[in-house]
Amino acid sequence: MKLHPIVLLALLTVACKDKPKPVVTSIPHPTITADGARITFPDSLMMSPFTTQPARSGAIRTDFAAPGHVAAMVLRSTENPSERLVLFDEPSLSDNYTAILQHRINIQTERGNLERVKDLQAHGAASGKEVIEAQTQLANEQAAIISDEATLKLAGFDPEALRKARPNTILVVCEIPENQFGSIRKGLVCTLNFTAFPNERFVGVIDNVNDYVDNTTRQIKLRISVANPDGRLKAGMFATAEFGVSEGNLMTVSRDAIVTVQGRDYVFIQTGPRAVERRAVELGQQRADRVVVQNGLKENDQVVTANVLQLKGLSFGY
Repeated sequence: MKLHPIVLLALLTVACKDKPKPVVTSIPHPTITADGARITFPDSLMMSPFTTQPARSGAIRTDFAAPGHVAAMVLRSTENPSERLVLFDEPSLSDNYTAILQHRINIQTERGNLERVKDLQAHGAASGKEVIEAQTQLANEQAAIISDEATLKLAGFDPEALRKARPNTILVVCEIPENQFGSIRKGLVCTLNFTAFPNERFVGVIDNVNDYVDNTTRQIKLRISVANPDGRLKAGMFATAEFGVSEGNLMTVSRDAIVTVQGRDYVFIQTGPRAVERRAVELGQQRADRVVVQNGLKENDQVVTANVLQLKGLSFGY
């Protein structure tokens, strides 16, 4: 049976009306405050990629190594047991140290001579000119010893400490970067490995830290004393000094948590089930994969450590 075209069109219209239309829903987006400091996610699923770790204070350990060399050996003088015989790997330093010892003797002599001349003047047996000459001689010796002491200190040696150093000891000089200086102090025990004895470890103690930083290398010299009773360790030998430093009560976060924008450092803190806040922080030194936070966090703050760059983009509009 043939249907009339008008009837057919009516049937098709009814069929189209009965077919359900697809429902279009909008994609949820996080809500961000005008300054970008707070981000709120529409559901926990969207929040889940941003895992956190609690901020905690505690002891951290820093391990690093520095190359060095045996710059001097300390022996007991056979001629004068109260003095130390110091053998430097650089002849010029030996000359400086010898000159310092001679200046000390000369200063004592000139002081005695000055007192003698003053006494003679008081009794009319010496002139004012002779007193001035004696004073000048003493001042010259005092100036000369300052110059030689400065040369030794630049090389990492304290002349006074050398005079009191234990016999049968070697002195290792090494340099550490300026950014490690905060971990180093006089009296710290360290371990040394010498190229000549690769399978042995020797214990040393830092007995001097230089008072200046090299302007070119930004390095600081350390002097380490190591017992050498059998004399196996010689001046000029190369060594590696290994330092292990424990520091307590420091707030640290994972370095993955840090973002930097225009020279300022930030972390993101989870403040609610679906909320994150941006927090400005002041950072200290980095220790392995942790960074010391000096200001901006408190204990147990939930710091976001995963997918932080996505939060940076949302917060700063990148």
